[in-house]
Amino acid sequence: MRAETGQGLKAHLIRLIPAWRPSGERADRLVVLALAMVAFKASNSQFLSQHLPGREVELANFILEYLAFLVFCVLTVLALRRPLAAWVVRCKPHRLLAMSPLFAALALLVVLATAVPPVVRGRQLVDDANAMAVCGARAIAAGADPYRIPEITCLRSLGVSPTLATPLKAGPLRNVAVYPTPAQILAAASGPDQGGLRLFSPLGKPPLTPVAMVPVASQPLWARTVWTALPVLVLLLAVVSAAGSLWPAAGGLLLLTLFLNGSLVNFAANGNGETFAYVLMALSVLWIRRPVISAVCLALAVGSNQLAWFFAPGYLLLAVEEGQVPRRLVAGAATLLVAVVPWLVRYPDALGTIVGNLRAHTFPLGSGPITLVLAGYIPAPSRTLLLGLTALAMVAIWAWGALAREYRVAASVLILAGFWLSWRSLDEYLAQIPLLALVALFSVLGREAADDAPAST
Repeated sequence: MRAETGQGLKAHLIRLIPAWRPSGERADRLVVLALAMVAFKASNSQFLSQHLPGREVELANFILEYLAFLVFCVLTVLALRRPLAAWVVRCKPHRLLAMSPLFAALALLVVLATAVPPVVRGRQLVDDANAMAVCGARAIAAGADPYRIPEITCLRSLGVSPTLATPLKAGPLRNVAVYPTPAQILAAASGPDQGGLRLFSPLGKPPLTPVAMVPVASQPLWARTVWTALPVLVLLLAVVSAAGSLWPAAGGLLLLTLFLNGSLVNFAANGNGETFAYVLMALSVLWIRRPVISAVCLALAVGSNQLAWFFAPGYLLLAVEEGQVPRRLVAGAATLLVAVVPWLVRYPDALGTIVGNLRAHTFPLGSGPITLVLAGYIPAPSRTLLLGLTALAMVAIWAWGALAREYRVAASVLILAGFWLSWRSLDEYLAQIPLLALVALFSVLGREAADDAPAST
């Protein structure tokens, strides 16, 4: 028994010997996915409008962003299509991975040089969702109800500007056309009591997000950042293990998502508690062949962040194909019953507040076509219309994956791309797609790929 275990460990270590010039299908897929991430970065870049004046330039910048997002989706489909398109194989994109260990070292240095200085200086970015998770954790530790904390009170307690709050279209903000100005938000935040009328979003995340931050809720921001970096380290090690000889390129690519707004690594570098949910979503896909642990991860993500709710149909596409769906359902349901339901019982306002947060009449915000509204090019369409289009896009993507096996993996992660059409197409809704695509490449497609043994140098 010990001999077999030793041989297995030795074989695994040999498999992890990095290739300087990787070859094979998985290497080709990884390069295409890396190009997709570049396109995703371009889809959220205001380079032209920041360097050249004029409304025409701004409009051209928007159009380029939309085209870049389309390219991102197409490249993601190509990277996850099975079999890999023959013309992609003929192009030999794996040649771009030459000297991949050097790429990993450079990626690590760049990420450390970018992420560490703000932590040392205490200048990380803290948004309202991040702040509310910390305030919610403090309330839990004090025996109070985290879902009854006013957002403005929370932001002020953490030294965060009220202008970062999520305003609701109510009270003095009811007649604001597109999005309140900082002055309007400050006026509403410091104005007279509105008779119990809620003007700003409360804690809107499921209970496991504030629960995860309880150990560091009273600690300074740098300590919270170290805490949120730990699950990213776990995911990085898991990806490295799954990637085999491609681990330098895969690990480097995961680290470089720091530069994608709203990404897992970006959130972790700013001490954001939502990091735990995104790591759990990724692990549910990376460990898809382990039905119980995979379902437990997804259930914990569902109990942490609403984005996991919308990803669940995509997970189902993969789960049905992998098999053992009843075991997954039982494991997921048991996890929710043990880990989430007690918190919902403990805080009776929780479920209503969480669902109400999804239904709240917020102002439009984000990337995608909604930017034309925010910039004043077109009048604001019906919020219901955009939400309906978002739902329709998600259903269409899911059906596409269900009917076409060759595109099933791509559809499972691109289901979140429907948020691009939404009333609030925030960065973090879309930025998890590259992460999920990366782990799916090694978990679902890895065993189907051609041998990726190192090429002779």
